[in-house]
Amino acid sequence: MKLTGASAKRFLDKPDKTVRAVLLYGPNESFAHEAAETLTRWALGGSDDPYALTKLGEDEIKRDAARLADALAAQSLLGGPTVVLARISGKSADAAILDALQNYESGQAGGYLVIEAGDLSGSSELVKKFNAAKAGAAIVFYEETEAERHGYARTQAKTLGLDFDRDAEEAFLAALPPDRGLAMREIEKLALYAHGLERKISTEDIGALMASEAEGALDAASSAAAAGRSKDAVEALARIDALSGVYALRALLRRLHQLRDARAMMDQGMSAPDAIAKLRPPVFWKERDAVMGHARLWSAKKLNAAYDVLWRAELRCKVAGAPQELIAADAYRGVAELVA
Repeated sequence: MKLTGASAKRFLDKPDKTVRAVLLYGPNESFAHEAAETLTRWALGGSDDPYALTKLGEDEIKRDAARLADALAAQSLLGGPTVVLARISGKSADAAILDALQNYESGQAGGYLVIEAGDLSGSSELVKKFNAAKAGAAIVFYEETEAERHGYARTQAKTLGLDFDRDAEEAFLAALPPDRGLAMREIEKLALYAHGLERKISTEDIGALMASEAEGALDAASSAAAAGRSKDAVEALARIDALSGVYALRALLRRLHQLRDARAMMDQGMSAPDAIAKLRPPVFWKERDAVMGHARLWSAKKLNAAYDVLWRAELRCKVAGAPQELIAADAYRGVAELVA
């Protein structure tokens, strides 16, 4: 089943119960990730069984061809629904995924399968098979245009009652990060500041609020981990008060996605400067040399290993009472050590 536009939105708002496997792909990986979380929550149906959800990386599936099938056949500890979330970036897991899809088509598979597949081509075999399936669906997520990003931000700001002074809205839109999740955090932070302000938000307010010390430290931490400097990464994380482990892990995941895209273009013969220039969203000019250096350090194999580190850490963070800060620090250290 091929889902686009309004049909994709309707599906994500109210998934079709006859669809048991969903392929999420395209250049907008933030949206794909958000959709994967939405579908996973729906499929789990409120279950708090930590064994009901299995996260698999491409390397795990590649190392053990039966790993995906076994995970889909596994029973929940509490007898509820089971979900497998697979994140892939190459083709080495395609055969196992297509076998699972065939089992769904013939009514032989259990569990629910969600696949985050990165920026696949519409002509890839995975996309074609999922588009044609009855028990499977494929949804592509494209990058937002600047007008779409600004429209989303204006809508959210209006919903939260934000009122801007002359030129302040333009400054607000220009300062927002391109990632929707991060942008929403900035909007919420601004709304908290504006509560009870009893005047319109000024450009001075925007300048003071739209970049925080914590975000700078998190950016420094993810950059240090990508460069293989584990000590610097952990020290930067330690400067952040009330650190959300999941938020920190996502920040490093976004950086790894950036390096994966650059590395893929470089592996196809593109020069490092040209690859960095083609990244979307664009790399801030002051960071281009650093990102270029990081991309040269990483290979596809190392990146897949790093994804496994982060996905396992995120699963640990979501257990009630988990020491999120320590888990995130261990994950940053583990990623850094892959290139140290």
